Amino acid sequence: MMNSRIGFEIMKPRYSLILFGSLLIVLSWVAGAKAADSLTIDRAVQLTLENDPAVRQAERQADAAAADIEVSRTRYYPDFSVAGTYTRLGPLESITLPGGESFDLFPADNYDAHLQFYQLLYDFGERRTTMRLAEAGHKSAQDNIDLVKSDFAFQTMAAFNTILILQRSIDVMNDQIAALNQHLDITRRKAETGSATKFDVLTTQVRIAVATDGLIEAQNGLRNQEIILRQLTGLPEDQPLALKGEFAYESSPNIDVDSLLALARAQRPELIRARDAEAQAELRIQMASLGNKPSLSAIATAGFKNGYIPDLNQPKANYTAGLSIKIPVFNGRKSHFQTVGARADLAAAKARTAGVEQRISSEVNQAVEALKASLDKIHNSEIQVQQAEEAISLANTQYEAGVVTNLDLLDAQTAYAQAKLIHLRALYQYTMSRNQLDQAVGAKVW
Repeated sequence: MMNSRIGFEIMKPRYSLILFGSLLIVLSWVAGAKAADSLTIDRAVQLTLENDPAVRQAERQADAAAADIEVSRTRYYPDFSVAGTYTRLGPLESITLPGGESFDLFPADNYDAHLQFYQLLYDFGERRTTMRLAEAGHKSAQDNIDLVKSDFAFQTMAAFNTILILQRSIDVMNDQIAALNQHLDITRRKAETGSATKFDVLTTQVRIAVATDGLIEAQNGLRNQEIILRQLTGLPEDQPLALKGEFAYESSPNIDVDSLLALARAQRPELIRARDAEAQAELRIQMASLGNKPSLSAIATAGFKNGYIPDLNQPKANYTAGLSIKIPVFNGRKSHFQTVGARADLAAAKARTAGVEQRISSEVNQAVEALKASLDKIHNSEIQVQQAEEAISLANTQYEAGVVTNLDLLDAQTAYAQAKLIHLRALYQYTMSRNQLDQAVGAKVW
């Protein structure tokens, strides 16, 4: 009995270690599951690009443009076809010979079945230009994918960061309301003892009501932004949004406007697509100029048909082979007007490119100025928060000593909350300005 008791006592620590280890594993799994549920800004952008129908539409359009290239390439290949005809002719013409014998010149029932071959030999580069135009269309469709992705990626980032700032602001507002309610309890107790007035109580209640109104407005804005983010990312309504992110900033970022403008001209999706339109317009001019050029083709057929002497009704093997040349003489000046229209399209495309370049230059400069201003606001707001903290600490001490009034303390509390909100908004504005600059230079954030 003693041995088994000793064995049991020895085993108890081992069981405890096993249970403790199992508990750690479970807790680690739960913590990992919770961490996995958090949504980062990169993951939000990825979900948007995976789920948004507009991105799928742009990708399918690029697939269709790729198919157009293959269609244009088929003009280099021969065309084989099988054809069959039946013709009933009448009246029949016949010839009577001097001996009284007569025969028909052609059969009443005519049959013809053959394999036809057609090959375009030379067209002054029309096929090559057609394929180049299809390739330019495919490039434009591919570049449109980047444009669509860029738009939706930055929309997602804006919604994500707006939710973050609203959540942080709501936390500050809740802290402010909690502090005001705590102060209200103190003021009420003082009013009961005669060291404060009913006016002090009412003033505090008004401040609470004002702060609560701001909280309600922020909560409504938060719900609206969550709806937008869910729509972009495709996240279901019943899945909680646990965003993971912080507002960070560089105190002295290296900003070279000339380098940023050069970068924007090289990679901005709108400008790339505008240049694609110019390239397509130039190819259309070339296509229009080829509309009145000759073309040379080879045509051959081989098959069976009847109508051959002496037995008109007996099908016989036959073939034809030859060359066909087509020389346009007059087409109503179609090629001329197509060329005029294509040149007008090219001029319009160049004007659009110039307009896009001007807009991009303006957006880059505006984003740089906004970024600089937001940095100044951050530095200024940090000083405000520090001063507000010192002011509220001093006001609390002096209020307890009866040196300052209830209104003075409320003003200090409100100023402290406002300073924290201003600092948060400055960080938010910096983040949005940083994203605005990235978008202005055409940075790929996915």
